[in-house]
Amino acid sequence: MIAHFLLLIQGEWFKLRRRWLPWVLLAVAILVSQTFLWGFYVVYHVTDGKGTNAFIPDYQYQGETASIDLTCADLLDGRIEERVQSLSEEERLIVKKEVAGWSQECSEYVSEDEGLFLFVMPSSILGSLVLMFMTGLQFLLIMILSASMLGSEYGWGTLRMALSRGMGRWQILSAKLVLCVLVGAGWFVVIALVNSVSSVIAGIIPPDEGVSIIVLADGDTWRSVLSEGAKFFGKAVYATVPYIALSACVVVLTQSTAQGISLSIVAYIAEAMVVPPLLAISERLEGIREGLLSSNVSEWMSFGQTEAQVALQGAEQPDTTQAFFVILAYSVVMVGVSLWLFQRRDVSGARGE
Repeated sequence: MIAHFLLLIQGEWFKLRRRWLPWVLLAVAILVSQTFLWGFYVVYHVTDGKGTNAFIPDYQYQGETASIDLTCADLLDGRIEERVQSLSEEERLIVKKEVAGWSQECSEYVSEDEGLFLFVMPSSILGSLVLMFMTGLQFLLIMILSASMLGSEYGWGTLRMALSRGMGRWQILSAKLVLCVLVGAGWFVVIALVNSVSSVIAGIIPPDEGVSIIVLADGDTWRSVLSEGAKFFGKAVYATVPYIALSACVVVLTQSTAQGISLSIVAYIAEAMVVPPLLAISERLEGIREGLLSSNVSEWMSFGQTEAQVALQGAEQPDTTQAFFVILAYSVVMVGVSLWLFQRRDVSGARGE
């Protein structure tokens, strides 16, 4: 039975690899990831190594006896007391009060190592992929792929032909879903490999860079990044499963590729971007908000805090256990509904989509 199922997955792959859509979606993912990588590379060099820190304003105070200019680095290194020594007692109180408010802007401050995260090896292997997950682009692309893989079978009428040959319905749908998960995982690997090549190039282009070569020789850094990368890879694949199931469920319900893609994307945008702000209006609705798929996926994929955020706001530990089970529940329910509908609904001939 397992061998038969694996053959079904292999057959689905032979059909999928001849189509343009998965390769186009992969090209879009690579293009966006490279845009992130090279965009931060340009910003870093244009701002003389300050990166995004160049957009964080310094604190300035002009007093009667002296003036001071503070940076986020001064704040995080604990140099405030040293810098305000030249002020009077009254002015020190004023400065400390104002610095307490200004310090919130420093939560966006990144250290030099963090500033090189997106285009210097080895952290850059996953750097832009992390940003893609933060923007939700990977979920949109994988939903389009999932809807197309199943919806096209309805449109071409090939699904009816496959069923007439005695193939089990649940095996066909399961094989498509598993293949979609595997293809999504393959995308992550390809993006990481392309990022690696781009990072090496980024370390060679400027005459004074050399930072890539230094980090490449650091074995401890490599072990740490590869360990975190493996963890991220596993969590990323798991996070895409409910969105694949959502898209497939809509396609089975509508028996249409176009409607499957459009409705699943609308559902994703509404659930991830529209509903949370509405639920945040009242504390009574906080429990509902915590049960949303998007909220739990964000918690599950928690990318950690910057050094500045930990110093200023304290370390926060995400509740990934709850997120794991909520994602699992969504996936099981949507896969179950898809299988139930797919087993019981009649499959018509070609729809011409």
